Amino acid sequence: MYEWSKITSLAYLTLLELNIQEFPIPAKKIKCKDVMISSYQKYAKKTGCSINEITLGHELEDAFLLKGLRPGLTLILYDKEKYGPRMKHTLWHEIGHVKCNHKKHGNKEEIEAHFFAAQANAPNILIKTIAKRGYNIDRSFLMDCFGLSGEAAKKKMDYLSEYGFEHTNEYDDIVLMQFKTYIDAKYPPKTQRYYDDYFDELEKERESWY
Repeated sequence: MYEWSKITSLAYLTLLELNIQEFPIPAKKIKCKDVMISSYQKYAKKTGCSINEITLGHELEDAFLLKGLRPGLTLILYDKEKYGPRMKHTLWHEIGHVKCNHKKHGNKEEIEAHFFAAQANAPNILIKTIAKRGYNIDRSFLMDCFGLSGEAAKKKMDYLSEYGFEHTNEYDDIVLMQFKTYIDAKYPPKTQRYYDDYFDELEKERESWY
């Protein structure tokens, strides 16, 4: 029903397109091609509409995706006063709807957008690599390393507890290369054994491709 590998690919490709190379991701770098991302406050000033009107009486509190105002225009609007770990997940969530080409908002679409956000905010391949270097992965670690909210970190830990790292992806190595400088500087291998074991495993995997 859900194409987890495809959604992970879309999230990883987005990180590659944006040339993001460190975590937590700086707010200004969360973008999406052909999508205008603006705060409620800035949009209100630009259009003359009140924030109350934009958010339908504050029914749309954190952020929302808006299409159809004019041809070719897609907007993601957010409340800059609430910007923080939760809001970053929310923005990636809305970008996930765009990247997954969702035509409607239903339970399936919401789950896929949340999964996209989780992979963009804290890629499995980076967590796996850091774990292999001897670091303990827990909720606090995810919040510190990736800037996740407490809720997002808990959900990521629940996912890892159930699936571990069985969901590999075709872009794993490319994403790892893009973040190599960041990982090497912040999370160097604690022992040579972790370093050797990981790259021996990676080399065996690559040899199996031929």
